[in-house]
Amino acid sequence: MPHAMEIVVPPMGEPIDSARIISWIVLPGQAFRRGDILLEIETDKSVIEVPAEHDGTMLEHLVAVDGLLDADTPIARIQVEGEPAAAVGEEPQRVAATPAPAIAEVADERPTGETISDRRVRDGGRSASDRKFATPAARSLANDLGLGIDAIEGTGPGGRVTRSDVARAARRPGRARAVDGAPAGPVRNRMRDETVSTAHGELCVSVWESGAAANGPTVVFVHGMFGDRSTWAGIAHVVNRAGLRVVAMDLPCHGKSRSETTSLSGIVEAVSETIVKQCSGPVVLVGHSFGGAISAKVALVPNLRIETLIMVAPVGMGTQIEQSFLDGMSYAESNEAMLRELSKLTATGIVPSIAYVDELRDGIRTRRARMIDLCRKVSWNGVQQIDVIRDLATLRCPVKLIQGRRDQIVPWQHVLNAPPRVAIHLLPDAGHMPQWEAAAPTAEIILEAVLR
Repeated sequence: MPHAMEIVVPPMGEPIDSARIISWIVLPGQAFRRGDILLEIETDKSVIEVPAEHDGTMLEHLVAVDGLLDADTPIARIQVEGEPAAAVGEEPQRVAATPAPAIAEVADERPTGETISDRRVRDGGRSASDRKFATPAARSLANDLGLGIDAIEGTGPGGRVTRSDVARAARRPGRARAVDGAPAGPVRNRMRDETVSTAHGELCVSVWESGAAANGPTVVFVHGMFGDRSTWAGIAHVVNRAGLRVVAMDLPCHGKSRSETTSLSGIVEAVSETIVKQCSGPVVLVGHSFGGAISAKVALVPNLRIETLIMVAPVGMGTQIEQSFLDGMSYAESNEAMLRELSKLTATGIVPSIAYVDELRDGIRTRRARMIDLCRKVSWNGVQQIDVIRDLATLRCPVKLIQGRRDQIVPWQHVLNAPPRVAIHLLPDAGHMPQWEAAAPTAEIILEAVLR
């Protein structure tokens, strides 16, 4: 007989005490079979698919998208066949879903506005493994354009058709109408690491290719002070699964890059050279914090084809900055000291795993003199030394600012100094790292800039 149980995520060979859900693939009321991907989570270093261990039906999500979890957190209630292990009155049975071995690619859209009964009627009672997945936004656009969902190749997890898949199909010759044949299976896009030589030393980059044309758009991510390209992992997968090429780089003095320049002009030149060598088409440039200010300078470089500039919690928009954070990160001699500073990055005070902190602290210690020099070029006695407001007024490309209203590093009001033509997106419950705390809306803003 059918019974309900809760599922949790088991140990996966890496800590998940700071993991978060980035996409639910199976929605409440939807049937699934063993092996179907239920959800995707992001850890410190990777994005992991979690498949079903049983045939069943999703009853309830217990953790929402962007929600945090650990190994003991119940993430969902499901209904399966068979006798329950727990007697009446006891706690619900819990089982551990086994994570898939491959790194997951993340859906670009999260279905909203559709009731369980609507989905059951639409799907005709079919299970998750034998029907064509599509987001409601994709189905709506396909209906408007007269396209058949079953004839469109989906690039989302499990072949899910997304809005961007429909948009691409509409632009192709011989548009994919309902009478067309079935498409080929989904393309699994993978990430690779590369080293790029520049006049200021080598930068390490991660590249997510897409099935789009070679001269199509590329979304380039630039991290902030003390970060590296892994801070963009979840959003990079989201954007890539929308059919876009993605490049994320380690700045000089950061991550695995060998460049040791602390000259702001040198960093701008190194980033610009990397873009030239990695991108043959238009670029959507996304920079966080210090990387946002660098990106504003890069966008001024001629012949780079920067189509849109997106700055996330940027420096360079005002005077004040939390100097204690820069000093605390630079001089932290223990994990406890570094965790205290890292907790300032988010509104909730969440921090990465100890393994991640160990690696970060070792990297800063190795380059401490250069990091301190770089920090002084950003801030001196709590006063920002970079100003990009005039740069933004000069730019002709669209500019978007994403800012958390609970930022403890730079006052959120700084973005109000932006020129009138700049679009400002204020996220009420995010701190200095919207790409961690509010990944879904941040990704949507980025995708809107590309797919507009």
